[in-house]
Amino acid sequence: MFEKNEMLQKDDMNTVFGRQSLFDGEITTKGSIRVEGEITGTINADGNVFIGETGQIHSDIEGCEVVVGGKVEGNIIARSKLKILKTGILKGNIKAKKLEIEEGARFIGKSSPLLDDEKETDSDNVEKNI
Repeated sequence: MFEKNEMLQKDDMNTVFGRQSLFDGEITTKGSIRVEGEITGTINADGNVFIGETGQIHSDIEGCEVVVGGKVEGNIIARSKLKILKTGILKGNIKAKKLEIEEGARFIGKSSPLLDDEKETDSDNVEKNI
């Protein structure tokens, strides 16, 4: 699971999708989101995005800090940091200011830095998930 410094307090988490949750569509939140279920579509958060060990995402993701502990098939833009935990599997391209991949994690794709002078929400340089 997530360590204390990687997990926001429950009060800070605006949206939570539990293990039995299935969602197909676009999610936009001004806060943070935690996913333990399955999502297909797009996720765009002004806050952080946490994909738990049981989370399965078939979606492009954009967030401040993105933590992957489950399975993600899609591209990620992390405006602050992307962390792939040892239980995480990511198939897609990433763009992040900081990148941390734990031993045992799986990443298949391309990575590039998100530079300070780039528009934070500019996803033109990350190929769209098809």
